[in-house]
Amino acid sequence: AFIHLLLIGQDRREEKTPARADSIILCSFSPQERRIVITSFPRDLYVPIPGHDDNRLNAAYAFGGMTLLRQTMEENLCLNLDGCIEADFSRFPQIIDTLGGVSIELRQDEAEAINAATDSPLTEGISLLTGDRALAYSRIRNLDSDGDLSRTARQRRLISSLLDSYRNCDLLTVLSVVVDMLPMVNTDLSKRQILLFAAKLFPLLNAPDVTSQRLPEDGSFSYDTIRGMSVIKTDMDFLRSQLYQSLLPQPDSQS
Repeated sequence: AFIHLLLIGQDRREEKTPARADSIILCSFSPQERRIVITSFPRDLYVPIPGHDDNRLNAAYAFGGMTLLRQTMEENLCLNLDGCIEADFSRFPQIIDTLGGVSIELRQDEAEAINAATDSPLTEGISLLTGDRALAYSRIRNLDSDGDLSRTARQRRLISSLLDSYRNCDLLTVLSVVVDMLPMVNTDLSKRQILLFAAKLFPLLNAPDVTSQRLPEDGSFSYDTIRGMSVIKTDMDFLRSQLYQSLLPQPDSQS
């Protein structure tokens, strides 16, 4: 059984009120299988929104905040979320610095984009990014032909790297960091629930099997314009089947 947590990032710098969810990432953890599946969804994905006309996925957040976005995800994916955690991108650097930075392998053009945004001296290769540099990395969207889709891949890479950096920590260290982070995020989980989840997921930090994916996958969606909006259209039944497939028990590597 998986524990499903929805991570929501909002970028007030780019959005007018009401804010829209800029990043929507489903983190699924299976302590029994020692598996983590990180799935990002494009914010322009065209979906049914309960109580509203079909719209971009991130519009659900504008219409009804975390609660409606959660309901929209649950109804479209046919799964129950265990909780949602939301961070404003303005708090993101503080969160990353609290976690000790994040180690990322950069392409030269990515390094140059971060340098331009933060007046940094980064070059191609592996760098330990401070919070402001990690934020600049997660915002890059103009270097690749698929724009926002590559940006979601960078955000998944950040999460995977953060998990890796805590691989050799003890439980008390992890719980202490979680407590330090709580004031920086909004969540529909209680402090007690978060600490229980952290303790339950702690063994997963030791060499987990991490799957990183974007849904819908390449070849299973199209771009369209609806009511003047640029959207991504897909067959939601097929998207659900892709997600369920990624969550199925994995065959033993020796079989």
